[in-house]
Amino acid sequence: MVAGSLVSGAAPDGYTLLLTVSAHVAFPFLMKVPFDVMTDFTPVAMVGVSSAIVCVPPSLPVDNLTQLVEYARARPSKLNYLNPGNGTGGHLIPEQLKIKYGLDITSISYKGLPPGVQDLMGGRIELGVVSTSLILHHVKAGTLKALAIVGPNRIPDLPNVLTMTEQGMGEMEVRSALPLYGPKGLPEPIVERLNKAIGAALADPEVRTRLGNAHIDVTPMSPAVLALWLAGEHERLGKLIQQLGIKADGS
Repeated sequence: MVAGSLVSGAAPDGYTLLLTVSAHVAFPFLMKVPFDVMTDFTPVAMVGVSSAIVCVPPSLPVDNLTQLVEYARARPSKLNYLNPGNGTGGHLIPEQLKIKYGLDITSISYKGLPPGVQDLMGGRIELGVVSTSLILHHVKAGTLKALAIVGPNRIPDLPNVLTMTEQGMGEMEVRSALPLYGPKGLPEPIVERLNKAIGAALADPEVRTRLGNAHIDVTPMSPAVLALWLAGEHERLGKLIQQLGIKADGS
């Protein structure tokens, strides 16, 4: 919010930019913010999409999302999930599973992911949606079990774990994308120049490798396509958050 305030009030000269996450467009549905997320910024470029993993303790006798739904249905009010923060993908994906399939699973809020992951590995909670960079080594070590990938592609390290889309649940994905914005009124020639520069960087093999190592799928977009995508996420996430009656942590 602090960075957004700085950028929204900056001169539209191309020297002050905001690299953020796609949850930026959901801000006004969670809390009062001192800017309009859709009109006070100019979409410039998309860097990529950071993947996450839907995971459970190895002791849970499920291997995919369909089995998880069946298991949870048979045990109402018995399962808990890791909530790393209201309005995050780790919160909204389980809540959508609850709505679509009529599940009775409980949100357990954590002030940080590490203690939540420890409880997940210890079987004290049964479900988590956690960023790949944080959770992958636990899955590879066998201390957690991966049920699905949140993202456009499977992960090379887990080639047999299907994406949510491949399991027929892609409409419930909440992906963490990395858009780049400028202030409102950024002239089109500057937007195009910056977009072209980002595109050239994303085409560089070394950059792609480094982003891939951070489990970020490179996803270049034109400013127009990015603006449409962000508008769609604004509408979709807004409806979901309002449907669930979610407020920001501490609100």
